[in-house]
Amino acid sequence: MSDAIITPVAPPELPRVAALARRIWPEAFAGILPADRIGGMLDEIYALETLLADIGERGHQYWLALGDGGDLGYASAYRGDGRVWIKKLYLLAEARGLGLGTALIATARAHFGEDLPVALYVNDGNAPAIAFYRSQGFEIEQHVPVQMGPYQFTDYVMVRPA
Repeated sequence: MSDAIITPVAPPELPRVAALARRIWPEAFAGILPADRIGGMLDEIYALETLLADIGERGHQYWLALGDGGDLGYASAYRGDGRVWIKKLYLLAEARGLGLGTALIATARAHFGEDLPVALYVNDGNAPAIAFYRSQGFEIEQHVPVQMGPYQFTDYVMVRPA
């Protein structure tokens, strides 16, 4: 891994998560999501009120991956249904392959319970993300429809045993 560090996000730092999402999503979802939907999705998912509700009402914890050049990525997770759920895990393109995704997953497990399986949703068309999660020991558990605001998708639920 690089000299990056993983640090918890306090509510006043949530705008940094939203700013990273606006940088990462257009590249990460190019060819997967229609480009004209990405802005609206970002507006909904990364609105400050939504991020604050994730923490205050839904029990999520956010982390930032920081390097010498600034913010490199982020993750969020929560504990539910006997699992650690990775809700978000995104890295800038130049920060991928440095071990930060692995470190963010390990941080979530350490925070919520290393004795629990880890689960996540991933868009079924996101081959790079699916390949990364497979490399981390995740397997596809099911294929499910997902409604995100007015948007409909199909995702895989991927699970890694405890």
